[in-house]
Amino acid sequence: MSQPSKNLCIFIHFSNAPIIPYNVELYVNELSNFFDELILIGNKRLIDLNSSRIKSSVTTLFVENEGYDFGMFYKALKTINTDDYNQIACVNDSNILFNTLETIFSWGNNASVDFWGLIDSHQKPKISIHQKNYHIQSHFMVFNKKAIEQLDAYFKSVDVEAIIGEKELKKCRNLVINHWEIGLTQFMIQKGLTCKSYIDSMAYSQKYLGGKNTNISIKLHLEMIKDGYPLMKKKVITRSILPYSFGFKNHWKNTIKKYGNPAWDIKRLTDELAQINLESIKKKLSFFSSK
Repeated sequence: MSQPSKNLCIFIHFSNAPIIPYNVELYVNELSNFFDELILIGNKRLIDLNSSRIKSSVTTLFVENEGYDFGMFYKALKTINTDDYNQIACVNDSNILFNTLETIFSWGNNASVDFWGLIDSHQKPKISIHQKNYHIQSHFMVFNKKAIEQLDAYFKSVDVEAIIGEKELKKCRNLVINHWEIGLTQFMIQKGLTCKSYIDSMAYSQKYLGGKNTNISIKLHLEMIKDGYPLMKKKVITRSILPYSFGFKNHWKNTIKKYGNPAWDIKRLTDELAQINLESIKKKLSFFSSK
C-alpha cells in the first residue's frame, strides 16, 4: 500500500458577520500555500460567500457551534478519511496574521516530531484535572502521520457527545480546556509521540519575565513579533478599553503597520481590526452601564 502524500488544514472560524472577514481571508489564503487541501469550518449563519476572496481551492463547511474548537475539528474530521493524509493541521481564527508563514512552515516541516504547533504552555488552569499540564496551544497544531493515526483513539477516549452537547458555556469551556487544550497533547505524549513548538514559552519567560509562567502570546507579543513572529492574538487588540484605543507607541495598529507584509493590504486589515476593537469597547461599556 502506498503511503499518503496529501496534507490538509482545517481552519476553524467563528463570527456573527454575514461575510468572511478580511483578516480570515488573509490567514486562510496564506495557509493554503502550504497545504494541498483546506477546509474552512465555521458556525452556521446567513453568509454571502460571493463577496469573499478566499481561494477557490478552499472548501467551506458551516455547522452548529457546539463544543468550541473541539466540536468543529471533530465535525470536520468526520467529512474526510484521515488515512488519506500524512499531515493534518488544526488552526483557528483567534490570531491575526500580518505576514507570511514561510519561516514557520520551513521550521515545522524540518522538525523531527510527530506533532507541532506555534506556542507551547506549561500553565495549569485552576479547573485542570491533569497532573501534567504541558501542551501545544490549540490555536495552531500540526499532526504528522503517527499523530493522525492516534486521533481516532483520542476522540474515543473522551465523551464527545457530552462535550458537544453541553449547553452551559462555562461548563463546556472547562471541558474543552481539560480534554482538548491540555488533554490532546497529554494523550499524544502518553502514547509515546513527540512534539515541539515554534515558540518556546519558557525560554521567552526566562528572558523577559524571570521565568514567570504566563501566556506569552498576550504578555510578550511584542517581543515575539520583533523576533519575526507574524501573528498577534485578537485578545491583544480587544483586551482593554483605554490603552489599545489611543495612539500609544506600542499600539497594536502601529505594530501591524511596522511588521506587516508590504505586499498585503495592511490598511484594510487594520481598519477592519479597528472596527472589531470599537465593537468590543461598545460591548464592554454596555456591560458596565447595565451594572
